[in-house]
Amino acid sequence: MTDITALQLIKRILDKTGAANRAQTIDRISAGDPTRAVTGIAVMAMATLGGLKAAAAANRNLVLTYDPAFWSTNDDLDHLENDPLFVEKRDLIRANNMVLFNLHDHWRDRMPDGIAAGMAQMLGWQADATNANQFRRPSTTLLTLAQELGTKLDDKTLRVVGDPKLPIGTVAASFGNTAQMPGIALLNGPADVVICGYAHEWETVEYAQDMIAAGLKKGLILLGENASVSAGMKYCADWVGSFVTEVPVQFFPAPEPYWTP
Repeated sequence: MTDITALQLIKRILDKTGAANRAQTIDRISAGDPTRAVTGIAVMAMATLGGLKAAAAANRNLVLTYDPAFWSTNDDLDHLENDPLFVEKRDLIRANNMVLFNLHDHWRDRMPDGIAAGMAQMLGWQADATNANQFRRPSTTLLTLAQELGTKLDDKTLRVVGDPKLPIGTVAASFGNTAQMPGIALLNGPADVVICGYAHEWETVEYAQDMIAAGLKKGLILLGENASVSAGMKYCADWVGSFVTEVPVQFFPAPEPYWTP
C-alpha cells in the first residue's frame, strides 16, 4: 500500500492542470484529513450519497468532485449542522477515512477546458481550434441535434427552446451552469444554438424566448447539470489515471435525477 497522502496527490493534480489559482475559488478540501494516506481515487460529477457509498465500497478514499458535496456552491453548512442527511453523509465520509476535494475551477481553466474536452470526446464532435466550447456541425435541425444529444448522453429529460426545424450549423456550448450575461453573450454570438447544463428560466431562457419572438433565428438546449458535465469528469478520471500510478483511479457516474411521466 502506498503512503502517498491526499494533499500530495491534490497538489500534483492541480499542478498538472497548468491552471492558475483564482482569487476566489471553490476548489478546496471540503471534508476529511488531507494528510491521510490514499487507497484509491474516485472521480465524480457530483459527490452524491450514492456515489460516496459506491466509492467507499471500492476502497477509493480520495474523492474529486466537480460539484460540491453539501448542496451549495461553497459547501456552506449554516443551518445544516443538525440536518439528518448532512449527518449521515458526514459520518459516511468519516467512517471510511475519505477526503473530498472540489475540482471545478482548475479543471475548467485547464487548456483545453476539461469539461468541454470530455464532452466533445463523448459526443464525437470536433471543437474549433481557438475555442473548445464552439463546434461546427454538418447541417442539421434543432430537433435532430436535440435527439442526437439525448441518445449519446442518455439524456431523457433535456429541454429545448426554439423552432424544431431551425437550421443548425454552429453550436456554442456552456456546459454546466450558464449565468445571465455569459448566456446572453453566447446567444448574441455566431452560434445558431447554445447548449448548456442549466440556466435560470427568467434569465437566459427568457432571453432566448424573447429573441425568437423578435424574429431572430436562435435555439437553446438545456441538458441538465449531470448530463452536461459527467463526460467531462469521466475524461478527468482517465486523465488523472495517466499520471497517478500509485493508486487506482475510477469514475463513478451519478444516475440522472429527473424523470418524466
